[in-house]
Amino acid sequence: MAEWERYPPQLYNIVTGFFPEASPKDKWAVNPRPLLVCGRAQDPETGTFFCRIAYGTSQHLHKAHEDDLVVGNLSMLNALNLKCPTRFVINSGQQMVIMPWVEAHFQPWTGFPSPVLSLLPDLMQKHVGFTLSRLDDLPPY
Repeated sequence: MAEWERYPPQLYNIVTGFFPEASPKDKWAVNPRPLLVCGRAQDPETGTFFCRIAYGTSQHLHKAHEDDLVVGNLSMLNALNLKCPTRFVINSGQQMVIMPWVEAHFQPWTGFPSPVLSLLPDLMQKHVGFTLSRLDDLPPY
């Protein structure tokens, strides 16, 4: 068990991991993508933490849904430890998954001690929270 597995992410943390993809890219297994924690639960029997995850992408930023969270400002990218402009797809629960907080699903970027990159600032948290509150298709734990 990696040391960071003992410390689960908070709601609205940006983390790095391996979102399940139908057609993963060649570097998928060694290049974790930014992900947004949109919920968290703990299995009372095993103690394992599970996260509701929205994926982040640097592709097709112009196709962002009005409810998606797009981070493109250079100072905000730096504050959130993101490498490039990123769109977090939060407009549909069908685009989210539940993943256990374990090394098989989450990996730190080089130079980071844990997959946790940052915590969204308050205004972004409010946007995400409001968007999530209107969804009726969030994946259950």
